[in-house]
Amino acid sequence: MEAKRIRCPNCHGVLEVTNPKSEVVLMITCPNPNCKAKIRVQFDTGETILAQSKKNEMVPGFLTYQGHTYELMEGKNTIGRRSTKHEAQIQFATDDKSMSRLHCQIEVVKLKSNRMKAIINDLRTPEKIAQMPLCVEDEPLAKEDRVVLANGDYILMGRQRIRYNQKPIEK
Repeated sequence: MEAKRIRCPNCHGVLEVTNPKSEVVLMITCPNPNCKAKIRVQFDTGETILAQSKKNEMVPGFLTYQGHTYELMEGKNTIGRRSTKHEAQIQFATDDKSMSRLHCQIEVVKLKSNRMKAIINDLRTPEKIAQMPLCVEDEPLAKEDRVVLANGDYILMGRQRIRYNQKPIEK
């Protein structure tokens, strides 16, 4: 029975790993209750090779506004101020008339690597954009701009700040 001392690639704790069946590769879970990372230990070489079993995949993400969470779906998500006249998929309850009823679109695209990319663009007329532009992290967008959102980006729609977030899928 072979034993190795390894360091968890996630929490960096030192672990004593035994290989009771003399496997070439052994999958273990870090015993640290705050970590629980899946670790692959390779015993057939002079060195121990550690790798997480799978990287976390990203889900399409969500928007947060005034304590509420709005899930994004893969594909095109239209966003605006709450109204019975327009059909924005995500509608924010606000009296802010500078936020249009059909303000912007966030398109969520799945990449070949299984990661998600969220792209925002303005749906309003050029006149309304000139009055109060859609902003991502305080950068105004022109009508033709399409911007890839990063986790934690703030979006300014009218006078309202909305936050874009991604969250990992737990394996």
